[in-house]
Amino acid sequence: MNLLLYRYREARPCVQVPELKLVIQSSADWFQRYRFCQPLGQGGMGVIYLAEDKAQGNIQCVVKQLISKPSNPDEQFEAERLFKREVEILRQLDHSGIVRFSDFHVTDDGKYFLVMDYVPGKNLDSIVQNYGPFGSEATVEIGIQCCEVLEYLHERDQPIIYRDLKPSNLMLTPEGQIVFIDFGIARMFMPKQAATRVVTAGYSPPEQYFGRPETRSDLYALGATLGHLCTGVRPKPLTVSAPGITHPEVVPELDDLIRRMTAHNPEDRPFSAREVRYELYKIYHSIHPDFEIPEEALVPLQAAVAPKKEGPPTNPNLRSGLHSDSSKRPANWLEREQPKEDDIQKVTRKDAERVNPADVQHARRTSERLARPDARDSNYRRRNSQSQQAPQTFWDKLRQFFNK
Repeated sequence: MNLLLYRYREARPCVQVPELKLVIQSSADWFQRYRFCQPLGQGGMGVIYLAEDKAQGNIQCVVKQLISKPSNPDEQFEAERLFKREVEILRQLDHSGIVRFSDFHVTDDGKYFLVMDYVPGKNLDSIVQNYGPFGSEATVEIGIQCCEVLEYLHERDQPIIYRDLKPSNLMLTPEGQIVFIDFGIARMFMPKQAATRVVTAGYSPPEQYFGRPETRSDLYALGATLGHLCTGVRPKPLTVSAPGITHPEVVPELDDLIRRMTAHNPEDRPFSAREVRYELYKIYHSIHPDFEIPEEALVPLQAAVAPKKEGPPTNPNLRSGLHSDSSKRPANWLEREQPKEDDIQKVTRKDAERVNPADVQHARRTSERLARPDARDSNYRRRNSQSQQAPQTFWDKLRQFFNK
């Protein structure tokens, strides 16, 4: 089955889930509502449980117990306020590509619980690790679905920036649906100026390190994600030179689009997620000439909502997604040199002082380790040897993964 054909065939019946009302009198009442079945994982932000909601007919859900360690009552009060504000924003989101957040609770002793729908499937990072890169066609299909979600977020009256787009935060369901998960969890307890600096080395653009994310920051992260999915190579951190390698399996049009999406200067990136989706449709059409681009994607790009920022775009070529000087482009998006100082968004001294140098150094070391796998590692050797074997189609690999 093809992802695009599945997405645009006759829509399946939608099961309406009653809106959950938070009429909770005490912690005891809240915990009686959910049956905690088993832990699914544990990380720096807390513990994740598979649970059942007895108030909704024992439907499966995911409960995240979040960790917050305030040092005084004022910080505890502020953390609780930020948590409730973020959850209320997430509860308003209604898109098939975003995990649905249904409930939350704060205990008297400062424990935070967040309830969301259970999404069956595998995250894209685990699929790449176990079965190698997706290749151009499947990467384009995934990118189109991601753009649909980003359009929904960016074109709201109050645009929402995802900030943490990467393969491990994208779930692929058995039906071929891409779902964004872990939405905003890392920012829930942070003041605004600190939350904007949440970064993942290799996927976060330069401006995000300085606390100045915008909607095109998500396009950078999407470009880095598509490059990882297509080639199996993790994106390099900003401070490390990219390797001089190419991937002949990647179609040139996709290579060019990824390179533009990951430009260090936000104004050199495509104008919006809508523009990226249109470019991806054109690439898919070049692979499958019999595929017809949906009419809604042919809306003039000038009608798309611009990234919300002060002042108009300064580059007249932004709406066409072109660089002003194409002769200076590198041959391949993986061959770019490390960013020049002029390419990084200018910040004031006050903004620069907000950046914790230790965080940047940690991100750099982590990305260097991930980007340079140890050839002695058995998993690395196995994946490397698999890439030399006869290629499988994406759906062959996907069926193996879900039937495992």
